[in-house]
Order: sequence, then structure tokens, then C-alpha cells
Amino acid sequence: MEDMAQQSNLDRRIRALLADQPGLLLDQLLDRCPDATWNQVFAVVDHLSRTGGIRLTAKGMGRYHVELHAAQHRTAIHE
Repeated sequence: MEDMAQQSNLDRRIRALLADQPGLLLDQLLDRCPDATWNQVFAVVDHLSRTGGIRLTAKGMGRYHVELHAAQHRTAIHE
């Protein structure tokens, strides 16, 4: 149960970070979540990507750009 609460908090934090930015590289997102492991951040990013909450774009050689979808951006701002 605690894992679900942590994942939910991390989900909200990631969406809030992305709402204030035009997007971030995955490495930058990891830097802004120092209390979370790489696996935890990636699990949330993967889930949000699969459910349409964010767009994950390959930028070459293992670099990925993460941004909110337009509809998600408006929702995150109003939460």
C-alpha cells in the first residue's frame, strides 16, 4: 500500500514539474526527484506515457524528452 502512495505522490510531482516546463529530458526529471530511484521515476514515466498523460520522445543515444500532452497540461495547472 505504501508503494502505491509513493507512486501516486511521485506521479503528481512529475506532472507538476512538467506543467511548469515545456518539457524536460528524462535525466533532468531524475535530477528534480532526488528522493526517488531511477526505477521509481521510470515506472511513473512509463505508466504516464502508456496512458497518454505524457509524451516521451527519443532524442538519440538513450536521451528522452518528456512533456505533458496539451490536455494534461491544462488539467495539471488546475489541480
